[in-house]
Amino acid sequence: MLAYIIKRIFNAVLVLWVVITITFGLMHAIPGGPFTVEKSLPPVVLKSIEERYKLNDPLYKQYGDYLTNLVQGNLGPSFKYPGRSVNDIIKDGFPVSFQLGMEAVLIAVIIGIPAGVLAAVKQGKWQDHAVNFCTTLGVAVPSFVVAALLIYVLSTKLHLLPSAMWEGWQYQIMPALALSGMPMSFIARLTRSSMLDVLGQDYIKTARAKGLSRLTVLFKHALPNSLIPVITYIGPMAAGILTGSFVIESIFAIPGLGQYFVTSIYNRDYTVILGVTIFYSVIVIVLNMLVDLIYPLLDPRIKIGSGKGE
Repeated sequence: MLAYIIKRIFNAVLVLWVVITITFGLMHAIPGGPFTVEKSLPPVVLKSIEERYKLNDPLYKQYGDYLTNLVQGNLGPSFKYPGRSVNDIIKDGFPVSFQLGMEAVLIAVIIGIPAGVLAAVKQGKWQDHAVNFCTTLGVAVPSFVVAALLIYVLSTKLHLLPSAMWEGWQYQIMPALALSGMPMSFIARLTRSSMLDVLGQDYIKTARAKGLSRLTVLFKHALPNSLIPVITYIGPMAAGILTGSFVIESIFAIPGLGQYFVTSIYNRDYTVILGVTIFYSVIVIVLNMLVDLIYPLLDPRIKIGSGKGE
């Protein structure tokens, strides 16, 4: 186990280095810079600003300095938010995105898995058709359309919930529902497909032949193995949601990490782009590692470091 974890950490560091290098290169390959849009700045002032942030240094030196600061945990200053570092921006924005993301993930899992199980158990019946219809809509309809419909119905027409901002639990319901729609549908479809496959296996037929109750066969023997592909999907899905949905946060005026990332792209705020990208990559890597560690708990046949857990 220890050797496996060390190997994964080494691979994670290598992946992060590749992500940093590619992102750094792509950012500097685009013509212009963080301060080129400031047309009113005299050339002398512009040069002074670039010297302050060391943007006039050779590219290899900027790259080396960034890696040195990164190893020390310093993601650098923001070029567009005076007096604020990238660490501060992530510290301020991520808790909001994390809270919204956790709510969306919980909704997707709590509703998606039971819906998929119901559709599999009731295959071909109206329950199955209803779940398939709803999940098809959930996959086909973008989250921003769901958000607009929720605002129109629950806020504009019924006046049940506030339409925007982030000032209490009432403000969190619609964004979480809009954000959870697509992953909830994918989870339900994956659970249904996997459950149908497991229910046709020989060991399930053997368990039934032994006289075990239907609920025991379903929840003790079938469901754990059915969740393996679902867990595989939930890992990267959760990483994407937890780091913030740019569109949903913009629609509901949520002060999460997503708005900073979008703004940094428009403003070519190199350090914010790099910092948020690295932060996102770390979350993806950690969650994927956790998924691999969860596999043996669901299926003892899977061993860490081989097969499915590799």
